[in-house]
Amino acid sequence: MKKESALTSKKEYPFIRPPVVAVMGHVDHGKTSLLDYIRKSKVAEGEHGGITQKIGAYQVIYKDRKITFIDTPGHEAFAKMRGRGGKVSDIVILVVSGDDGVMPQTKEAISHAKAANSQIIVAINKMDLPQANPDKVKQQLAENEVLVEGFGGDVICVPVSAKTGLGVDKLLDSILALSEILELKADPKGDLEGVIIESKLDAKKGPLFTAIIKNGTLKVGDEIYTYKTSGKVRSLFDFTGTQVKDATPSDPIEVLGFPIVPPAGEVFVSVKNKDLLDVKKETVPEEEKVLDSTKVINLILKADAHGSLEALEGSLKKLETPEARLKFLHKATGDISESDVLLAHSSKGLIFGFNTKVPSKVLELADSMKVTVRAYTIIYKLLDEVESLLKEVLFKEEVKVKGRAEVLKVFPLESGDIVAGCKVLGGALRQGAKISIFRESAEEPIFTAKIKHLRRGKEEVNVVGKDVECGVLLNPIFKDIKVKDIIEVL
Repeated sequence: MKKESALTSKKEYPFIRPPVVAVMGHVDHGKTSLLDYIRKSKVAEGEHGGITQKIGAYQVIYKDRKITFIDTPGHEAFAKMRGRGGKVSDIVILVVSGDDGVMPQTKEAISHAKAANSQIIVAINKMDLPQANPDKVKQQLAENEVLVEGFGGDVICVPVSAKTGLGVDKLLDSILALSEILELKADPKGDLEGVIIESKLDAKKGPLFTAIIKNGTLKVGDEIYTYKTSGKVRSLFDFTGTQVKDATPSDPIEVLGFPIVPPAGEVFVSVKNKDLLDVKKETVPEEEKVLDSTKVINLILKADAHGSLEALEGSLKKLETPEARLKFLHKATGDISESDVLLAHSSKGLIFGFNTKVPSKVLELADSMKVTVRAYTIIYKLLDEVESLLKEVLFKEEVKVKGRAEVLKVFPLESGDIVAGCKVLGGALRQGAKISIFRESAEEPIFTAKIKHLRRGKEEVNVVGKDVECGVLLNPIFKDIKVKDIIEVL
């Protein structure tokens, strides 16, 4: 299992690089305390002594080897890194309190780590407390599809105490051992690639950002590019605030030189490789990417109760076929949240809720990120929508046209609109798609318009797949539409 630079993935790297580790988990479970203990006890072994950390990432020296820690990224920052193509962490330390066990934010962290394809190491914290129950935590993790050693899986699990230091050395040993298995490699002399993990406008220094170097070497004087801006590196500072001349793979570094503050998660490269940034640009709408040739639909599923969630998952699984399947990025009870939207955006997923609320700020975020959010109060409508999506995955490859439907019935409305009751013959109809209408065996279309609305029953939907009946409203209105007319997506 080899980890390689996304921009130069076909090259063989000759040098082992330090692992990059993110620490995640539920609030108050001791993420910051654990990092503080590691920093204070292990940075002192390095060349800078115990100097106070200045940026949101740092390196420790353990057994003469470096480990880079990203200082407790929130789920939002973690998702943004992946959403812009800047996956940076190799390993996620999932911190779970030995007394509280798995909590809602623990489940979110698990989903984010899995979506990022990061390897997980579980640290069961607060083992100094008499009420700590590691076996209970391991069982709860198993229920959330994290199978640790001794509980049916191979995920490393280490009991620790951020207060006393119990198990911390074993945790660091586990990080080094896992990084050897992953064969983490880079080339300091190769193509430069880095990921911005945080950025800000400093009153004295101006725009600056903290980055992790993924490949190559960043030097003072280098001209570097992101998607939207570029700049010449004026100064580099390591995590202790010491000015340095360069940074090599896995190094955390603070960079000055950009004219504006770049967003967290942006990838940057050297001037000679700026054209390679196009490889990472997302030029296809998010929902289109879900329904591509992989024949997998990524779903985030939220429900009002565990019973509903289990019933929904079981019913949805029955809709799968060998050719089209569902991947559940996250399953939980409760309202749809901003974290759900960020996970869906970075993983090209869709969000479906049953008897859950969608706060207005969540809808606004979803709209800005072009993430599909659907909330239902009737279970069969949710199932019908997912079934249509699965059918579209299957039939996209079977037809040369994007979508074709036959008009079965025409329904004039009091408003003057006309609803065409249709059956999809091939491909899929999608809201907003441009279409032409053909009559009988004519080779030329008699009308061209856009699909203004798609309905299944009374429910408005985004897409309808093959063999499904639906109502179609066109813009502009075509008053002469007739039964047996063919609607074809352009």
